[in-house]
Amino acid sequence: MNHPQTAPHTGMPAPGGMPAGFPGPGHRAAGPVKRPGLVVAMLAVTVLTALSGALSALMVYIGGKDLADENVRNAVDSDPTAVGLTAGTDAADIKQLSSTMWDSVVTEWQSTMSARATIAMVFAVAVLLLALGARKGAVWARVLLTIVILLSAAFPHALVLRDAAPTGLYSASLGAILLGLVAVVLCWLPPVGRYKKALRGR
Repeated sequence: MNHPQTAPHTGMPAPGGMPAGFPGPGHRAAGPVKRPGLVVAMLAVTVLTALSGALSALMVYIGGKDLADENVRNAVDSDPTAVGLTAGTDAADIKQLSSTMWDSVVTEWQSTMSARATIAMVFAVAVLLLALGARKGAVWARVLLTIVILLSAAFPHALVLRDAAPTGLYSASLGAILLGLVAVVLCWLPPVGRYKKALRGR
């Protein structure tokens, strides 16, 4: 005896009254997580921190011996011990007594400035690379970013401020320090951590 064959119906309600293939109650389709404005601000300030540090280094490279000469004159007039001279020494006195001695001091200081500039550039590149990891709120990236920024603020940028650097170099290093501190604060605010959790639970 033949029984009629019936094709299975698609889209029939599943138990619970929902069509088959649709998420049940309490389930929402995962959509893109919008990046909070605070995260965008944190990334922008971090990039500016790196650029300020890189600018400070570039100014040293480009300024060369002339910049070192200006820095030594400023340092000698304000604090001669900062460049290895005895207290009370005047820049004009040194030049009058011995131009060779002055040139030696400037050359040595230029070497010191170049070494600091290289370190500042390395830190600037590191900050930019870590910003890529921090853009999704990764904890490891934020920890390393904090360490690198604080290290670069203490050395070499704080030393640049201490040693009576020319105005442009002083401003670039001061900007790197202040922007870096703002970036560190921003990267540990709660919305950044919540953004990371939202991406993980997507």
